[in-house]
Amino acid sequence: MTTYYIPTSTCPRYPLKKNGMEQKNAEYAQVEGVPCQFVKHADDMIYLHSFVSDPDTVFRVPVAEFNDQFVQTHVAEGLIYCPKYPGGKIHESEFDKRKEASILVAQATKLLIDCEPLKDKLDQLMQSQGSSKAATLPEYFGYRDGSKKLKSIENLGDAVFNRSKRWQPPVDMEHDEFKLTKGFPAPLGIRPKDFCLPSELIHTVKEMLVQMAQFKNTNENFVKFIKKIPGIVVEDKVHCCKYCGEEVDAAACTSSYKSATNYIEICHRDPNAGFSSGNMYWGHGDCNRRQGGYTEEQRIEDAVRLAMIHPEHMSLLRKLLG
Repeated sequence: MTTYYIPTSTCPRYPLKKNGMEQKNAEYAQVEGVPCQFVKHADDMIYLHSFVSDPDTVFRVPVAEFNDQFVQTHVAEGLIYCPKYPGGKIHESEFDKRKEASILVAQATKLLIDCEPLKDKLDQLMQSQGSSKAATLPEYFGYRDGSKKLKSIENLGDAVFNRSKRWQPPVDMEHDEFKLTKGFPAPLGIRPKDFCLPSELIHTVKEMLVQMAQFKNTNENFVKFIKKIPGIVVEDKVHCCKYCGEEVDAAACTSSYKSATNYIEICHRDPNAGFSSGNMYWGHGDCNRRQGGYTEEQRIEDAVRLAMIHPEHMSLLRKLLG
């Protein structure tokens, strides 16, 4: 039976190479609230594998630090108890499901050799965008060792990671609360709307791949690949943006990170809900920008409210409703 420990603070750690030596660059493998599998205890070091690390990646912690920064959690019927996650627990099988979605995306990306924008968008399925204000590792180390001094009105870092795995804990807190955390200025998680566990990510990725296979002018080899995925059904229809109802055309795709002119975007029907197959779709960039940070229901409420206030809008609404 695997033993799990929960970090009480976020702290960069150095992943181990195959020869057992630490890699040159640190990473946020130890994240507050994220379960870690116990690997072994040797030479006054505890070896661990984090849920948010790449599979088979191990880091080590001196015993004294381990005793101060980790607490053992319990497992019942395959459920790991971790309070930072929705529902307070995740199933052990989520550790094993981390590879499947990434393999699907990697294989699909190879077939999009003629469409760099779509390749970029596929990569975005696997990670949250996060906060550009998150402390970099040099900033973290500088603050912790005292070499980086903050001015009285200066803020450092953000509780939200800048681009990270979607199964980091969802976090929503003000900066004043963040500054009081044990691992400050290390981040704590991702935006709630970006969160999903690997099992849900697999479902979402498959749904998004099916939609891509239904784009107008999509790559034929890409469609053949998607149809071979077990359990996948690609209906003979053209995928349409769920905000405007118009077709999405692969030949028209443009996409750059945070661009205001992208033709295509990863859209949320409810921007405040999680990254789930029922909530995510490929839509037009213009439509995504018009919806903004609002739900479809909120946009409908706005339209009805305007129609009730202004008679000319009520006439238009009636005409549109036919």
